[in-house]
Amino acid sequence: MPGNEVVRYLLFAPSSEFASIDAIVFLEPSVEGFTRGPDGGPIFPQMMPDEGHWRNAIISEKIRNLPETCAMRDGRKWKRIPHIVLTKHGRRYEAYDGLDVEFVIDFTERMLFQGFASPFTWNKIEQIVNQFHRRAMAEYERVGFLVTVDRGLYRVRRAFRKKNSNESEFYFGGKDRRRFHGFVTIGREPDGADYQAWLFEQLLNDPKAGEREFHRFFEEHSDFLAEAMMGVPISHRPYFPSNKQTPDFAVSPVLPRDSGEWVKLLELKGPEASVLASNRYLHRGLAPALTQALAQVNDYEESLRDSLNLKDIEKALGCLGSA
Repeated sequence: MPGNEVVRYLLFAPSSEFASIDAIVFLEPSVEGFTRGPDGGPIFPQMMPDEGHWRNAIISEKIRNLPETCAMRDGRKWKRIPHIVLTKHGRRYEAYDGLDVEFVIDFTERMLFQGFASPFTWNKIEQIVNQFHRRAMAEYERVGFLVTVDRGLYRVRRAFRKKNSNESEFYFGGKDRRRFHGFVTIGREPDGADYQAWLFEQLLNDPKAGEREFHRFFEEHSDFLAEAMMGVPISHRPYFPSNKQTPDFAVSPVLPRDSGEWVKLLELKGPEASVLASNRYLHRGLAPALTQALAQVNDYEESLRDSLNLKDIEKALGCLGSA
């Protein structure tokens, strides 16, 4: 998102309340790629690096001064998430003096264009985000959450609502749109990802596990589904009044902005559901359960375009999406 649009989006766009962002990353302005015009004279960039850093610093400061009620769909305050400045040399610039920002050496361009394979940049950003989650979790208990840290997973569960205590340094309960049916994973260390994969493998190998058990797993470990689907999974939303149907999950953009953005609708079927019809059919095709699921997905796509559903879709997803 262009820097000059960020603060306006966070303050005035209703869809910003449906976002799920772990950090705001500022890119270092580049002076590479000078070109020459038709007359042979050099064409200079619109902005020099030092000027770019000063502009980024102004944006960072404005975000830190946002209202306490400006928060995402899980209640995290926009003003408190990490600000990270990617630089070629990892050094601090005077433009950011007095601001709460982190500096990370940017190897991404060399990885993409020069074949330089170092995960340093990604690992450092992940460390900063995990540190933020640990600080935020310390505040969750004060606003009525049960908090656990187990095998690299940071998990919370709503215990009760304390009177006049739905706000902390990092969290504003009035904007929390999650529905808690148990513990929900809000962050993880590298070993936590391995543990999640192990839990999913156990579920796949459990002959008694059905659609309900898989749905509950994805509710509790929404980040597992979020990475696979590249979005924010929302359980049993939206509800379509026109045909009284609800998908198992809707996967909305992590940063919803405009109507017409892609939204993925999921219909789950457990391992017990066959993909192909049984051998007793002369010509084997898709099993009836899978055919029904495909028909449901087609119904969902039509429901997204139905004007009778627009209000409920926008309320659930923050934008009017396309399937």
